Order: sequence, then structure tokens, then C-alpha cells
Amino acid sequence: MRRLPFLSFVFLFALAGLWQRARADAIADFYSDRQVKLVIGSNNGGAYDLYGRLLAAHLARHIPGNPAILPVNMPGTSGVQSATYLYRIAPKDGATFGLFNQSMAQRQMLEPDVVRFDMATFNWLGAMSTTTNVFVTWHASGVRTLGDAKTKDVVMGALSSDGGNAVYPLLLNKFLGTRFKVVLGYRGGNTIQLAMERGEVDGRASVVWSGLKAGWPQWISEKKINVILQIGLDKEPDLPHVPLLIELATTTTERAIYRFVSSDSAMGFPVVAPPGVPADRLAALRKAFLRTMADPAFLADAKKRGLPTHAVPGEGVAKVIDGIISTPKDVIATLRRAIDDAKVDAKVGK
Repeated sequence: MRRLPFLSFVFLFALAGLWQRARADAIADFYSDRQVKLVIGSNNGGAYDLYGRLLAAHLARHIPGNPAILPVNMPGTSGVQSATYLYRIAPKDGATFGLFNQSMAQRQMLEPDVVRFDMATFNWLGAMSTTTNVFVTWHASGVRTLGDAKTKDVVMGALSSDGGNAVYPLLLNKFLGTRFKVVLGYRGGNTIQLAMERGEVDGRASVVWSGLKAGWPQWISEKKINVILQIGLDKEPDLPHVPLLIELATTTTERAIYRFVSSDSAMGFPVVAPPGVPADRLAALRKAFLRTMADPAFLADAKKRGLPTHAVPGEGVAKVIDGIISTPKDVIATLRRAIDDAKVDAKVGK
């Protein structure tokens, strides 16, 4: 009789092990011989595309069942189209996930009529890096510094009036007295950069520095561009003399606004699954993401492609999102007024 509790414990332990194996087998059965869709919220060749295809090349090895992963580009409205697809249309079974613009939480706060979904309800697998966005101008523009942008009109290309390519220059016009003119209607970041080469526009206001280095290294080596501002929480090591937006704040309110628009840099290239994915499959995907980010083959490939990586767990991304969404309403109201006023002053057009 004395041995019965011990035998019961052994039985329960064995039963738990069988349950865990059955659970793992069920996930492997689901993903085996299945094609998983990785939706990339940008056009081909941009930073999000580069990071998305890097992930797609390695993630399957770490998902039970080793499914085939198909990257699919879905550009539109600075990532809103892909995010809306994941939120409203994509299957919620764990066989579809993606990457879209990391500033989407800020846009939810600023433009709720455009971002008609709740970022807090997405299932974040993790982020592939920490990032810094940069303002760049073409070498022939005559604008090498922010000071130059205060003395002459500077035409900047953008996708929509609500994305970073439009919002950032308008903010600088309002608070720093620059003279950026925003032209809308470009389909993706690469099309803006081609327009820079053709002389249609003078620059672009929101391009990920690591993606620019990987996708357009000749621009940097041949000094085709000027980097005039960084937007993030920390400076890029190879841009020590380029000012950081937060450093330019002169009031408490300005600093709060600049921090709000810069805070997404802590979750560069976030990977996300739709709301409603079963908990066991979500846990498997999160584990697969972190294992991929630590995989020597993945790291070697990332280095070869010139794409810096820094894994941020899904819980860390969710924390950043929550922080953005909880920004005080008075800060958001001030920022929205500033953007609206700047749009009128700059006569943003297509």
C-alpha cells in the first residue's frame, strides 16, 4: 500500500508524456505535406521582402512536419492591405502568417479610419531585428543636411498620406521648419527609390538602414545618397554623426511625440499570425521562429545577404505594441493636429 502513491505518480508522469507526444504529433501531422503562406506586405526587393524571403528559406526546418513555405508579396497602402488580409481574410489555422510595416500600431492610433483592426489581437511570432529608419536624399538634390532642407523645397516620394514616408517629413516641417513636399501614389519603397534615380523626387523619408545597405549597397559606396536623419531609439553604429530624431526635441511634448513615432524600431520586421490561431500551433510557430533565428545556417545566410538580425520574442513584440497603443491621448491628439496642419501647409498631393 505504501508504494501506491509512487506508482500513481509514475503513471501520471507517463500519461503526461504521452499527451505531449500526441500534441506534437498532431502539429506535425497538420504541417506535414502542407504549403504555408508567408505574406510580405511590400513589393519585391524592398527590406521587408529581403527579410521575409530570408526567413522563408530557413523556417520550415524548425516547424514540426517541415512544411513548404511560399513567400507572397502583397503591397498596398504602406502595409495596410496585407495586414487587413491577415486580420480578416487569411485562414486562422496557423498555415498563413506574414510581415507588414512595423509602424502599423502608430497608424492605428493616428488613422483609425484607415487601420480598421486592433493590433493587440494579432499573434506575434517575434521580430527579426531592431531597426533604424533613415531620411535619404539623392546626391544631386543639393540637400545634404536638415539645415539644407530649411532653405529650399525638397520633394519626397511616399506611398500614402499615413505612412512614414509622408508623416515623418510633415512632422519635421511642423516642428523644425523644413520645407519637404510630399508626392503620394508610389506603390512601394523600391519605386520611390527608382524615382530618385530618375530625378522625379529628391528623397525618401522612411527607409530601413539595414535593408538599404543590403538591397542598394552601391548607393552608399558610390555616395549616391545623403543620410540626413535617423528615426529610432538608438543611432546606427555606422551613422554616428547623423542626428537622431529624439535628440532634436526641444519640449516635453515634442519628445513624447518623437518617442512615439520612433518606438517601433525595437521590433524590426515583425512576424505575425492572424488572430484566432490555435494555441498549440501558435506555440510551435513561436518556438520555430526563435530556433530559426539562432540556427547557424540562418545566421550565415543572413550575413551573406547583408541582413543584420537580432531576435525579439513574440512576447517582446506584443509589449512594444501595447506601449504604443497606451500612449496618452493628449500626445496623440497633438501629433494628429500637427500632421493635419502640416498636410495643409505642404499641400500633399498625388
